[in-house]
Amino acid sequence: MDLSFLTRTVIFLFSEDRIPLGTAFVVEYPLPDNSSQVVPLVVTAKHVVGDRVKVLGRFSRLDGQATAYVPYDLDGLRNRGDLWEHKDETVDIVVFRTPHYGEASYRRIPMGWIASEDIFEAEEIAEGDRVVFAALLQGFYGSAANYPVVIDATLALLPQEPIPLKYRVGNREIETKQRLILLSGHSFQGASGGPVFLWPGPRTKKGTLHVGGVVPYLIGLMHGFYCAPPREVQVGLTSPPSGLSGTDAARLAWQFAENAGIAIVFPSWLLLDILRSETLRARIRELVG
Repeated sequence: MDLSFLTRTVIFLFSEDRIPLGTAFVVEYPLPDNSSQVVPLVVTAKHVVGDRVKVLGRFSRLDGQATAYVPYDLDGLRNRGDLWEHKDETVDIVVFRTPHYGEASYRRIPMGWIASEDIFEAEEIAEGDRVVFAALLQGFYGSAANYPVVIDATLALLPQEPIPLKYRVGNREIETKQRLILLSGHSFQGASGGPVFLWPGPRTKKGTLHVGGVVPYLIGLMHGFYCAPPREVQVGLTSPPSGLSGTDAARLAWQFAENAGIAIVFPSWLLLDILRSETLRARIRELVG
């Protein structure tokens, strides 16, 4: 199975001093009155950019000889109305506008590939399905080109009820309950914000094996790994040692949390909520006159 399309969908995000932050991807947003023309939009996890005023997007170049760093003024984008979040501010997704760079080598994800809840139902996307994602590996990400690692995983849980989640966006601590997708597969530093695709190879649907022509639907974007406190700390949460409050025990659990081998994905229909919002639609109409 040729997965070269997958590695070309991702770009890498860096701080202004070129410290790797995480992964992002670009979607094609069709113009409201002319779907044959599209506006490119960058998508990543909110916690990747955090409170930063600016970040750098790193693209591979078409000539394959070097990478190109593109500055994104997040405050400027926000002030101009070119940065969008979900109406539920605890959703870990952010979208912002980007120019198209003709000398950059990357592949935009069509809106038609972004799976809605209806597509999940129609395609019978469920536990046991194979998925794949590409991401920045902080130890090695290339110099002449971006080299994302490709991770093969399995959809482990797609619950109808929300899952408790705690994370940080800059200096803010977010505590929420969200309908999330859990994968049997490892996430890691640098993977956050990356696109997660349904495996485009053979799969069973409605009892029939489909061997080709499967759309590599985007099913969500990577948040990070599911934290599993060690057993000793879990005991401390329910029965804190003398002199240790429940709050202190909770902090200890977070500090010593381990990667449980389960990855957390914010589902694609939450991204569609942003892309279909009237705020974004109105801004695009304004830009194209």
